[in-house]
Amino acid sequence: MTMTDWLRGPWSGAVMLLLGLSVALPAGAQQDQADEPEPIEFSEAETRMWLTDQLSAVTEPVTLRYDFRKSGSFEAGFEDEVRFVIEKVNEDGSKAASVQFFSGERQFPVPPVSNTTVNPILKIYLQGDVYEMNRLTDPEGAARERWRYFQRRVKLALAETAEVEPHTFEFDGRQWQGHVIRFQPYVNDPKRDQFERFADKRYEVIVSDDLPGYIYRVETVVPGDGENGEPLIREVLELDAIESVQE
Repeated sequence: MTMTDWLRGPWSGAVMLLLGLSVALPAGAQQDQADEPEPIEFSEAETRMWLTDQLSAVTEPVTLRYDFRKSGSFEAGFEDEVRFVIEKVNEDGSKAASVQFFSGERQFPVPPVSNTTVNPILKIYLQGDVYEMNRLTDPEGAARERWRYFQRRVKLALAETAEVEPHTFEFDGRQWQGHVIRFQPYVNDPKRDQFERFADKRYEVIVSDDLPGYIYRVETVVPGDGENGEPLIREVLELDAIESVQE
């Protein structure tokens, strides 16, 4: 599967929204090379977060169960769960899968797919995150499309300023080698005075090629007052268990 196929494929919508890409299908005849678009160069952060077979380590049907926790002094928190169920490993290595993102009234509907190489958890979370930034910074609902601005800032941070480092973490009684991706989309934002209280928000994503499902942990923090003050908002989405399922 090529990068373009991956971007067109199942669960690609959130990826394309966050990367800001528009991949057009050819309109019939073969195009001349001169008409082909210039290749897009991606940063290491973009590549590790989006442009890899995130399910290569999955060799049998499994359920990836993630715990979610929201806390902080700004508003009431909650706990919930996300389940990513890989129901079948196809002959070409792709997977048939489904997602339950949160439960009850919070549940976000995600249609199942028959072949994918993507763990959609990160994309769904980050798309929800820019909607939340819209809500938090515009409580009166006057700027309903503000989330698009935050989306562009996330994209820009991943392309230009995100830091990627090797990282070792412990899960299920063993050590895993991976990478941690850190970025602050709004810290140098020229419009930060319009949402100053949330402008120092930090993002941290931990991934590993060896880990079934690839994505181990996503954490966002809006710092509170003072160096050691309680965060205004802290969210953690973390892999809790990998459970075998029957085909």
